[in-house]
Amino acid sequence: MLRLIYTSVQVPGFDRPAFEHLCEQAATINSKLGIEGLLLCNGVEFMQCLEGPKEAVVQVYRKIVQDRRHSDIRLLVSEPTNDLMFKKWSMMGLVTRPQDSLSAESIAYTLLDHRLYRPWRSLGLGAADLIYEYAKVKAELEKAGEVGLLSKVFEVYEP
Repeated sequence: MLRLIYTSVQVPGFDRPAFEHLCEQAATINSKLGIEGLLLCNGVEFMQCLEGPKEAVVQVYRKIVQDRRHSDIRLLVSEPTNDLMFKKWSMMGLVTRPQDSLSAESIAYTLLDHRLYRPWRSLGLGAADLIYEYAKVKAELEKAGEVGLLSKVFEVYEP
């Protein structure tokens, strides 16, 4: 099994319907190939984690690199794994809410910190830490039966 994490820059004009369509396409392809994943979007950039059989993940990543909906693709992590962080998520899409709309929501900083609102490219390899932290939060919320809390911080799209 292989885990890849990358960041990229969205093309101008990429909106919510386009994001939902992208997640739907990815979920269909990924479920056929046995790939799990998470796609984060902050309105300017994407950060994605793909996990699954090595050949399938490499095949999907090659297509991602050629996709014109984004540019400046930076591979942050390529590692073997036996423990999938995003089991049963063929492609979960999360869009960060504007930071000013979260000011009254203390939950925002409980779940994930201010790095969600910094340019991910500026974080370099540290951006991948957001994915690992999110996986821990996801596991804890699932254990507690409170996955719905994600909608306090993100616009959630699950195909």
